[in-house]
Amino acid sequence: MKFTLKGEILFSKDAEDARKDIEEFINHANNEIFLKGVPEEQKQDASQIVSWDLIGNTLKVEMVSGRRGRAHDALLRVKKPLTQLLGKQYRLGVRKIIVNYYKIEIPTEEKVDLKDVPYVDNYEVKDDEVVLEFKDLEEGDLRNHTIDRVIKHVTSAIASSIPETECGPSDILTKQVTKVEPGTILGKSCMQKYFFEGDPTEEAARLGWVKKFPGKGQWFYAPPLVALQHALEEIFVEKLIEKLDFEECLFPKLIPIPVMEKMKYLEGLPEGMYYCSAPRRDPLVFDKFRSELEIKREVPIDLLKEGLKDPSYVLAPAQCEPFYEFLSHQVVDEKDLPIKFFDRSGWTYRWEGGGAKGLDRVHEFQRIELVWLGTPEQCNEIRDQTVEISHQIADDLELDWYTEVGDDPFYLEGRKVENRGIEFPDIPKKEMRLNVPGQEKGVAIVSANIHGTHFVEGFSIKETHNHGVWTGCTGIGLTRIVFGFLAQKGFDPENWPEDVRRRFKKVKVPKILTWP
Repeated sequence: MKFTLKGEILFSKDAEDARKDIEEFINHANNEIFLKGVPEEQKQDASQIVSWDLIGNTLKVEMVSGRRGRAHDALLRVKKPLTQLLGKQYRLGVRKIIVNYYKIEIPTEEKVDLKDVPYVDNYEVKDDEVVLEFKDLEEGDLRNHTIDRVIKHVTSAIASSIPETECGPSDILTKQVTKVEPGTILGKSCMQKYFFEGDPTEEAARLGWVKKFPGKGQWFYAPPLVALQHALEEIFVEKLIEKLDFEECLFPKLIPIPVMEKMKYLEGLPEGMYYCSAPRRDPLVFDKFRSELEIKREVPIDLLKEGLKDPSYVLAPAQCEPFYEFLSHQVVDEKDLPIKFFDRSGWTYRWEGGGAKGLDRVHEFQRIELVWLGTPEQCNEIRDQTVEISHQIADDLELDWYTEVGDDPFYLEGRKVENRGIEFPDIPKKEMRLNVPGQEKGVAIVSANIHGTHFVEGFSIKETHNHGVWTGCTGIGLTRIVFGFLAQKGFDPENWPEDVRRRFKKVKVPKILTWP
């Protein structure tokens, strides 16, 4: 990207007497302030003031930059040190910053169709770039990140135009961030014996272990399947969670929309969540609703909509959301880290659209969610421990598994190709899968993620000495573990590993003449 900015810094009075100091400050900004925090190999992308002129109380500047240290951010950065420099000696303050003209050139190798770009005065789509032009921007426009959101909007549109055979929007950032190619196999089991052939979902339904529920992607899980799930859950709790000293919490599952916005989920996957609306306290609307329901004997959906407020919640799509909100605007001390919680209190909800199928791709499912806050070193160590112990558990259960570098870390969805100012781990996601006959990739059972400073920044989590802290989470998919276990070991407990048989409690299933 290339940024070209023409702007003005307005002082509280005529600044001619400070001309020499202003000139020295501009040199200092170009050589030090704008280069601070920029890696050596990216310094050519840092901002530079390429020309300036002082007329009365107005400092006119022209700035250029690449994507590292964007010109509009750099212009804001000079306000405080310039005021400190001129305030004491000249009684000068910076009253206002104005951008008269701002051009941003975004390269693209794809044909991109931009139907509309809000907030932009003019834009042009060329063969190899998109050019955005802004005029008469105030300081507030720069500080509230409107420019950055416009850039993100355009770069997301460019990413979305890449053919499906290539990487998609979230894959682009994944490939930029990860130091290991997504899909790289990190470990796998020895060959294990299978005791089942066929479709586990069909067999579970035939035996009465599950029953299809009317809602799409939903099942009624009967006592035998629940008993198996509890047995497998106990193993993970004892051998992994308790061993690593995670403390249990109860996380809310009704998540306010502002929390999802801080997570960047609304930008990354707005079509993948269930939205919830509270009812209006309007008896007249619901009296009418009840009357029509009674007379017509069908639910009057339009009247129901009238009685609902705008959506204000989503059903938890990631399960870890409350952890970051719990820490929001809190200050921690590095010596007290890591903080490690886990939750296994309920369902996770995702709208899979037409992708829901069987017991392995559902709209509501159960997981154990492990979350932690720590130093970068602690976060890497904890994540790797959860993966290694999961491997050991799967080996003990004689399961056929493999682990790879994930290609879709959930938290990167909201950033698309925009990763400015965020620290990322070398490998954002490790994903463990159980092989399933007839499925190319099997079923994912463990998703182990390190988020870098994504949530630390989004939720304003601070370390008291300004040391770096990261977050991480590992989701253990109980519903999918049960599916993968049955796909390999079948429904006869005699073929199960002894540890599972010992924990599998005999259950009483009532006889129903018409089911299963």
